[in-house]
Amino acid sequence: MVEHDKGAPLWSWALVQDRLVEAAAIQRRMNSGGWPFASDGPWHLIVADRWDWDKDGWQDLPVPRVPPSREQIRRSEEATGWLVHAPERDRRLIVLAVMALASGRRQVPWRALLRPMGLTLGARGLSQRYSRAVTAICNALNGAEMRA
Repeated sequence: MVEHDKGAPLWSWALVQDRLVEAAAIQRRMNSGGWPFASDGPWHLIVADRWDWDKDGWQDLPVPRVPPSREQIRRSEEATGWLVHAPERDRRLIVLAVMALASGRRQVPWRALLRPMGLTLGARGLSQRYSRAVTAICNALNGAEMRA
Protein backbone atom coordinates (compact mmCIF):
# COMPACT_ATOMS: atom_id res chain seq x y z
CA MET A 1 0.00 0.00 0.00
CA VAL A 2 1.18 3.53 -0.77
CA GLU A 3 1.48 5.68 2.34
CA HIS A 4 -0.05 9.14 2.11
CA ASP A 5 2.27 12.10 2.71
CA LYS A 6 0.59 14.41 5.22
CA GLY A 7 1.57 17.50 3.20
CA ALA A 8 0.41 16.15 -0.15
CA PRO A 9 -3.09 16.86 -1.46
CA LEU A 10 -5.61 14.04 -1.35
CA TRP A 11 -6.54 12.19 -4.51
CA SER A 12 -10.22 12.56 -5.36
CA TRP A 13 -12.13 10.08 -7.50
CA ALA A 14 -12.29 12.60 -10.37
CA LEU A 15 -8.54 13.33 -10.21
CA VAL A 16 -7.68 9.65 -10.32
CA GLN A 17 -10.01 9.05 -13.28
CA ASP A 18 -8.59 12.09 -15.10
CA ARG A 19 -5.04 10.79 -14.65
CA LEU A 20 -6.05 7.33 -15.87
CA VAL A 21 -7.72 8.86 -18.94
CA GLU A 22 -4.62 11.00 -19.54
CA ALA A 23 -2.48 7.85 -19.33
CA ALA A 24 -4.74 6.07 -21.82
CA ALA A 25 -4.53 9.01 -24.22
CA ILE A 26 -0.72 8.99 -23.99
CA GLN A 27 -0.69 5.24 -24.65
CA ARG A 28 -2.91 5.75 -27.70
CA ARG A 29 -0.51 8.40 -29.02
CA MET A 30 2.51 6.18 -28.46
CA ASN A 31 0.90 3.12 -30.08
CA SER A 32 -0.62 4.83 -33.12
CA GLY A 33 2.55 4.73 -35.18
CA GLY A 34 1.18 2.13 -37.56
CA TRP A 35 0.72 -1.59 -37.82
CA PRO A 36 3.70 -3.26 -36.12
CA PHE A 37 3.25 -6.67 -37.77
CA ALA A 38 3.94 -8.00 -41.23
CA SER A 39 1.26 -7.58 -43.83
CA ASP A 40 0.39 -9.32 -47.08
CA GLY A 41 3.03 -7.34 -48.93
CA PRO A 42 5.20 -4.26 -48.79
CA TRP A 43 2.30 -2.04 -49.91
CA HIS A 44 2.03 -0.40 -46.51
CA LEU A 45 5.57 0.93 -47.02
CA ILE A 46 4.68 2.86 -50.15
CA VAL A 47 4.05 6.47 -49.21
CA ALA A 48 3.53 9.41 -51.51
CA ASP A 49 6.32 11.95 -51.21
CA ARG A 50 5.66 15.65 -51.27
CA TRP A 51 7.37 16.02 -54.63
CA ASP A 52 4.86 13.54 -56.11
CA TRP A 53 1.97 15.86 -55.45
CA ASP A 54 0.73 18.76 -57.45
CA LYS A 55 1.52 22.34 -56.51
CA ASP A 56 -1.16 22.65 -53.80
CA GLY A 57 -1.20 19.02 -52.67
CA TRP A 58 1.10 19.66 -49.72
CA GLN A 59 -1.68 21.63 -47.99
CA ASP A 60 -3.67 18.41 -47.53
CA LEU A 61 -0.95 16.74 -45.50
CA PRO A 62 -2.01 15.77 -41.98
CA VAL A 63 -0.32 17.64 -39.19
CA PRO A 64 2.29 15.33 -37.65
CA ARG A 65 1.72 14.34 -34.05
CA VAL A 66 4.23 15.50 -31.50
CA PRO A 67 5.52 12.56 -29.50
CA PRO A 68 4.74 12.60 -25.77
CA SER A 69 7.29 14.30 -23.55
CA ARG A 70 9.28 12.42 -20.93
CA GLU A 71 7.11 13.98 -18.23
CA GLN A 72 3.92 12.82 -19.96
CA ILE A 73 5.33 9.30 -20.29
CA ARG A 74 6.37 9.33 -16.62
CA ARG A 75 2.88 10.44 -15.53
CA SER A 76 1.33 7.79 -17.77
CA GLU A 77 3.50 5.04 -16.32
CA GLU A 78 2.77 6.23 -12.78
CA ALA A 79 -0.99 6.19 -13.36
CA THR A 80 -0.81 2.79 -15.06
CA GLY A 81 0.98 1.47 -11.98
CA TRP A 82 -2.00 2.46 -9.87
CA LEU A 83 -4.00 -0.40 -11.39
CA VAL A 84 -2.37 -2.78 -8.91
CA HIS A 85 -4.54 -1.15 -6.21
CA ALA A 86 -7.76 -2.12 -8.01
CA PRO A 87 -9.27 -5.58 -7.64
CA GLU A 88 -7.67 -7.87 -10.22
CA ARG A 89 -11.01 -8.78 -11.85
CA ASP A 90 -11.74 -5.05 -12.46
CA ARG A 91 -8.44 -3.98 -14.03
CA ARG A 92 -9.57 -4.86 -17.54
CA LEU A 93 -12.81 -2.97 -16.93
CA ILE A 94 -10.87 0.14 -15.87
CA VAL A 95 -8.68 -0.04 -18.98
CA LEU A 96 -11.68 -0.46 -21.31
CA ALA A 97 -13.57 2.41 -19.64
CA VAL A 98 -10.70 4.89 -19.64
CA MET A 99 -9.79 4.00 -23.24
CA ALA A 100 -13.37 4.86 -24.22
CA LEU A 101 -13.07 8.20 -22.43
CA ALA A 102 -9.61 8.84 -23.92
CA SER A 103 -11.02 8.32 -27.41
CA GLY A 104 -13.20 11.40 -26.92
CA ARG A 105 -16.41 9.94 -25.55
CA ARG A 106 -18.17 11.98 -22.89
CA GLN A 107 -19.51 8.86 -21.16
CA VAL A 108 -18.44 5.25 -20.95
CA PRO A 109 -20.60 2.99 -23.17
CA TRP A 110 -21.26 0.41 -20.46
CA ARG A 111 -23.45 -1.81 -22.66
CA ALA A 112 -20.69 -1.97 -25.27
CA LEU A 113 -18.28 -3.19 -22.59
CA LEU A 114 -20.42 -6.17 -21.63
CA ARG A 115 -19.11 -8.42 -24.41
CA PRO A 116 -15.39 -7.62 -23.90
CA MET A 117 -15.92 -8.35 -20.21
CA GLY A 118 -17.52 -11.72 -21.06
CA LEU A 119 -21.01 -10.73 -19.89
CA THR A 120 -24.42 -10.48 -21.51
CA LEU A 121 -26.26 -8.50 -18.82
CA GLY A 122 -25.32 -5.98 -16.17
CA ALA A 123 -24.24 -2.68 -17.72
CA ARG A 124 -25.21 -0.86 -14.53
CA GLY A 125 -23.24 -3.39 -12.52
CA LEU A 126 -20.16 -2.69 -14.66
CA SER A 127 -20.55 1.00 -13.90
CA GLN A 128 -20.70 0.27 -10.18
CA ARG A 129 -17.71 -2.09 -10.33
CA TYR A 130 -15.73 0.60 -12.15
CA SER A 131 -16.67 3.19 -9.54
CA ARG A 132 -15.63 0.90 -6.68
CA ALA A 133 -12.35 0.02 -8.42
CA VAL A 134 -11.41 3.69 -8.91
CA THR A 135 -12.38 4.30 -5.27
CA ALA A 136 -10.01 1.50 -4.24
CA ILE A 137 -7.21 3.25 -6.12
CA CYS A 138 -8.07 6.55 -4.39
CA ASN A 139 -8.00 4.86 -0.99
CA ALA A 140 -4.63 3.29 -1.68
CA LEU A 141 -3.12 6.54 -2.93
CA ASN A 142 -4.47 8.52 0.02
CA GLY A 143 -3.44 5.95 2.62
CA ALA A 144 -5.37 4.16 5.32
CA GLU A 145 -6.77 7.32 6.97
CA MET A 146 -9.22 7.76 4.08
CA ARG A 147 -10.80 4.34 4.51
CA ALA A 148 -14.12 4.19 6.30
